[in-house]
Amino acid sequence: MKYLLGLFLVLTACASYEVTPAGHTMPTTGDYMSIIEKHSDKVRRYSGFYNTLDMEATVINSEVAAAQLQQGAMLYQWDEKRFAEEKTNYENRLSKETEVFLSFYTPERKNDDLFKANTMWKIFLDVDGKRYEGKAKKIKLQLAEIEGLYPYHNRFYTPYSVIFPVPMRSIEGKPLKMTITGAVGSGVLEFKP
Repeated sequence: MKYLLGLFLVLTACASYEVTPAGHTMPTTGDYMSIIEKHSDKVRRYSGFYNTLDMEATVINSEVAAAQLQQGAMLYQWDEKRFAEEKTNYENRLSKETEVFLSFYTPERKNDDLFKANTMWKIFLDVDGKRYEGKAKKIKLQLAEIEGLYPYHNRFYTPYSVIFPVPMRSIEGKPLKMTITGAVGSGVLEFKP
């Protein structure tokens, strides 16, 4: 299976660009994955040999949003009208809030409750000496759709959208640190500009 995935990546990386049905050019799959990797970080926590916490996240900044817009256009073959609607949606979100996609795993399912109002977890975003508290919302898309946008996500992890009350446009280009902490463990995910 790994061989086939590697072969797929090599074959898709040979083209310099792809064209969507609406006529937009977009980066190849390899280019898309490099954009996601550039704006992602991960944390793994263990107690001896026992895994206690895994997190991987991607900050949705302008570069990631543009790549995802193109990826969506390619995957779903959007026409020009749908492409414009989705582009407006991304622009509005970047102007109102900061969003981080979070792939979260803890071996005890009862501890995987970031989305609950009375969760044991706290999520913070630190930027420019200021701290913002985030709210997590469980993403209800099909696994294949999530993996199409975030290749590192898999069925053992829970997908979350974490929203912080600060416009991405106002903090873009600055180092960001997202802290997730609770009774089970904690970790800091760092996103470089």
